[in-house]
Amino acid sequence: MDFLKEIFGDKAMTYADLEQALKDSKDIKIGNLAGGQYVDKAKLDGKISELNTANQTIKDLQDAVKKFDGVDIEKLKADVTNWETKYNTDISKVKLENALDVGLMAAKAKSTKAVKALLNLDEIKLDGDNLLGLDTQLEKIKQDNGYLFDITPEDTTQVSSGGEHGDPLKGDIDKFFTAAMSGAGLSTESK
Repeated sequence: MDFLKEIFGDKAMTYADLEQALKDSKDIKIGNLAGGQYVDKAKLDGKISELNTANQTIKDLQDAVKKFDGVDIEKLKADVTNWETKYNTDISKVKLENALDVGLMAAKAKSTKAVKALLNLDEIKLDGDNLLGLDTQLEKIKQDNGYLFDITPEDTTQVSSGGEHGDPLKGDIDKFFTAAMSGAGLSTESK
């Protein structure tokens, strides 16, 4: 309160003397605070800033709401439901196709496209990672169209006629290569 010592000094003052001393002062203002009219400048500036922010938020929300004027909310909900259904259907179909391709490759199909053409896809269902209905159809296709699968010798039954089943041209081919190498001046002896 040193600012009051400068005004009062060492003397006593009346209210009229105080008013006269403060009349030209820029630092001190006299006011009746009993009515609550006085507000600190920092608080006032803070409230003004809050009010400006609130007004801007209200304006932004009003602009956002105006964008949806005339929009049919029920139609949007129905569209979202339709998109979700289509997405789930498409994803299920892709999963089934991929699982079917993996199953056909595991069954050693030479051409998955050719084997798929012989399958009744309506009877094949995907249950988690398991294809239901594929194995029985593949067994039938393997019996009727075994050439579509890469079947190893242990997968087939061998019948022997008792004769030699070597390559009949092998000896002739070896003779041809020997003659060709000799004609070219190359050695035909094995090292």
